[in-house]
Order: sequence, then structure tokens, then C-alpha cells
Amino acid sequence: AASVVALNAAYLLAAGDPLGLVATAAFVLTYVLTYKRVLYLSPLAPVGWLYSWLSGRYKVIKLLGVGGFSYVLAVRQRRAVYAAKILRYVDDYGSPLAGDEGILRIFGQEMNRYLEIKSDYVVKAYEVYLPAVGYRDVAQYLKNPPYILLEYMEGGTLRDLLRTARWLPAGQVVELFRQLAQGLYDIHKHNVVHLDIKPENILFTRDRKTAKIGDMGIAKVVSGGYVRSSYMSPAYAAPEVKRGMATFASDIYSLGCVIYEAATGINPNVFVENGYQIPPPSAYNAEVPPWLDEILLKMLRLDSAERPTAAELVTFLRKTVGGG
Repeated sequence: AASVVALNAAYLLAAGDPLGLVATAAFVLTYVLTYKRVLYLSPLAPVGWLYSWLSGRYKVIKLLGVGGFSYVLAVRQRRAVYAAKILRYVDDYGSPLAGDEGILRIFGQEMNRYLEIKSDYVVKAYEVYLPAVGYRDVAQYLKNPPYILLEYMEGGTLRDLLRTARWLPAGQVVELFRQLAQGLYDIHKHNVVHLDIKPENILFTRDRKTAKIGDMGIAKVVSGGYVRSSYMSPAYAAPEVKRGMATFASDIYSLGCVIYEAATGINPNVFVENGYQIPPPSAYNAEVPPWLDEILLKMLRLDSAERPTAAELVTFLRKTVGGG
């Protein structure tokens, strides 16, 4: 670990990057003060990987983000740039992730299932890497972390767009809806529930003309018609998820929340949480067509059995707005 950090510091010094050096110094200080005990809970942990090589093949060039389950790094192989999602050693509360052989095995199974999903509207997955055996300690993890190699999306997220505009033009909302419904259908037909559809997990290509569903980190294969889950982002979670149960219909509800917010700037779960009926989105944006009002309110029904399926959404949108 020390050699990796030292190499990183040398690169930063040569590049004249004082902020990078400060981050590296903080990383080292955290390491010394906590003696590895809390190190991998910190957003600074991935700094040690900068400018090093992932599995000997991908050069780490930038930290893209830190989540509760993973670090996301931009990596390069020759001229191609990818996003590498690395499973964290422990989560924010100190519970083992990559440090637990059982969780590591499940991660491999779920991510290999992700490799099977081929869709123009789901972030592409190219490769899953796991160690031959579990990690003895965090030092071994640092040298050879588990990851999934993903398509690098340069256009930012839907959340980024919504930060700069109260809502999106109606035509853009409709096209976004069409693309995401198709992406969700392509996920569901593999018997997989995404579990975390939200603006932060909707990513765009560089020209922002194509939206894709990303972050399959907590996606689950459905067994017996439902999965138990407490991991979905509460702001976009269906009522049944908050009771610890999730189905395909839970993703439909979350997608409804996302499209409603894109059209109005308001997350409809705000009304539900305060005991109010969800108003049609046209009440806040007069550009919203009546058919979009109707389908979104169906997607947001509290009874999961009353929501349309992803296949029904795709069929409806093809008949209503056309497109692929």
C-alpha cells in the first residue's frame, strides 16, 4: 500500500497538482491514525489507486465517485476509457463487503448476470474481475480489488441536468421516458430487478441524446416473485420496498418518480409521504400531454398490482410516440 501511495505522490508532484498532494497526505494520515481500521470507510481510500494499474491492464486516471457499496474510477487501456466499479472492502458502517467471501461470491454472481444484459439503454458491462480466493486482509485487497468494467458515460447524470433546470422540456421528457422504459424492460426480461432507479443512476452519452440506466450494484435476481430489499434510495422507493419487499413493479414506481420529477421538478413521493394524493404532472407543467399524466399516475399507484409492467410501457410508448 505504501509503494502505491508513494508512486501516486510522485506522479502528483511531477504534475504540479497541490490538491492531489493534499488528498494523498490526508489518505496517509488517515492510514496512520486508524491503522487500517477505518481507512476503507473513507472517500479518500481510492486516492491510493490513482495512476496505478488495475489487474495489471487498466491504468487508473481519475476518481469518478464513491458510493455506499463501491468506488468508481476512470481507467484507460490504450486509447479506450472505461469506468471501473470496485466493490468496497467494508461499507459505511464497517460491515464487510469484499472482505466477506460470501458477499464477494454473490457480487460475482450478480455482476456476471449483468454481463448478459444487452441494451442500448443500459450502461454496458464488459468484464467482471474477482480474486481466485478471498482476501486475507485489506493490504491484499488494495493490490487486487474486485471490480466490474463498465461503459464510461461522459454526459453526466439526470440529476446534473435537473440541477440546472427546474424541469426538462416535454419533448425531452417523452424521449427520456421512451429510452428508460426500454432499458428497464431489457433488465426485467433477464429476471433482474434494478432496485435503485433514481436521477443519479440515469447517465447520458457525451451528446446527451441517449440516456442509460446505470449502477446495477444492488440489482437482484428475482426468486419467488420478489426480493427482500432495504437498500433502495428512500426518496424513489415504492411503498412495498419500505416494508422490505421489492418486485418488478417497484422499479416501475421508481421510474415513474424519475419521469414525474423530470417533467415537473418535483419528486411525487413528497405527496405520498405527507398523506396527499399525487396530482397529475400537468398541474405543475402545462406542456405535459394528457396521456403522460395518465400513464405516470398508473405507474405511481400505491398498489403494486395496479402498475403496468415494463413490457406494457414499451408497447404503450411505441403506439403513442413511436421510436425504437
